[in-house]
Amino acid sequence: MYTAPIIDTEGVHLPTYQDRLDAMVSSYQSIFGQEAGLEISSPDYQLLSVFARALDDLSQSVLVDFYSRNPRYANGTGLDLLMPLFGLHREGATYSTVLLTLSGTPGAVLPSAPEAMDDAGNIWRCRTAGITLNGEGSAVVEAVCGTPGAVAAAVGAVHRLVSPVPGLSAAVNRTAATPGREAESDASCRKRLRLAAAAPEMSTLEGLKASLRAVSGVQALEVYENDTDAADEHGIPGHSICVVAAGGLTTALAQIIFRKKAPGIGTHGTVSSNVRDTWGISHTVKLMRAVQTPVALSIELTPKEGFDSGVVERIKDAMAAQGEGMQIAQDLVVSTLYAAAYGAAGDGEPGFTISLLTATAQGVSTGDVLTAAWNQRYVIQRGMVQVLVRQDG
Repeated sequence: MYTAPIIDTEGVHLPTYQDRLDAMVSSYQSIFGQEAGLEISSPDYQLLSVFARALDDLSQSVLVDFYSRNPRYANGTGLDLLMPLFGLHREGATYSTVLLTLSGTPGAVLPSAPEAMDDAGNIWRCRTAGITLNGEGSAVVEAVCGTPGAVAAAVGAVHRLVSPVPGLSAAVNRTAATPGREAESDASCRKRLRLAAAAPEMSTLEGLKASLRAVSGVQALEVYENDTDAADEHGIPGHSICVVAAGGLTTALAQIIFRKKAPGIGTHGTVSSNVRDTWGISHTVKLMRAVQTPVALSIELTPKEGFDSGVVERIKDAMAAQGEGMQIAQDLVVSTLYAAAYGAAGDGEPGFTISLLTATAQGVSTGDVLTAAWNQRYVIQRGMVQVLVRQDG
């Protein structure tokens, strides 16, 4: 049944396409009589359906606009417009880079920046022109992919020159590319936006944490407070806070600390940044960078019937995801990684068993628990995960 569009305390209410069409048919028949021919195939019925569809499209636009004002549901441009209200912005995509080994005439000066293509058709352009080849006719230079995002290039994948360059005969990457970053997703933006929006409702310390975690690039963060008169066991002076952060620009973090900390509370740390207040007076804000400790994982699989070799790469992804979730001062319990590894097999019975899973930190093989210091964060990177499939028999 058709009802006029309305926004009330329960939200927005819009009629459906069928409601609009039924209302138009009813109005038509009230004007021209019930016996007026309105079969589905008739021109008049088709025209009414066009009108109803146009109004329904407009309703959908109204619905999108209504929910774009809510951080929980906003997406795309609507979300981008909300974020600056909380001092945030969407992180853009970055570009992958690779080291190219150029070969050609010894001593030649290349007049233009060389471009090479990889096996997937992506163009990689050297950052500068005027590159000089050494006496052996080679040079190693950095090239940037023309396609934004996490573009991968294995060793030797970038090897075809796009256009001739005098003095240059070949180019190849002898190391894998460093992947860029995809543009921040709507889900990630919403998460940071919710943290920033919730900050005013929290205590001063909780609000500070929420605002700092919403800073672009922050991977992990902890705030320690010493409300006593003497320095604590971490060396934090009395009546001071210490922000320990992994990721994020120091200047951006310092701005938030200065604006959100309680008046009269000092800051402690080994990194400092000057922040100017409304009157232009400079204040030194201190913070500390987390000690990022890489962890190398060695996983040995014993395949069973139905083993899928693709699970090796998925296990590496799963371990890296576990590493991304590690917090500052969080102990790494090695045995908990088994669940993530088996989970990479997907639903059903995994086609393998894990016969060995060891973690090595700072060159030392550890036991089941890696105890973290108060300012330490364990990091598991995909490139440090080795998965070996046993081929018994």
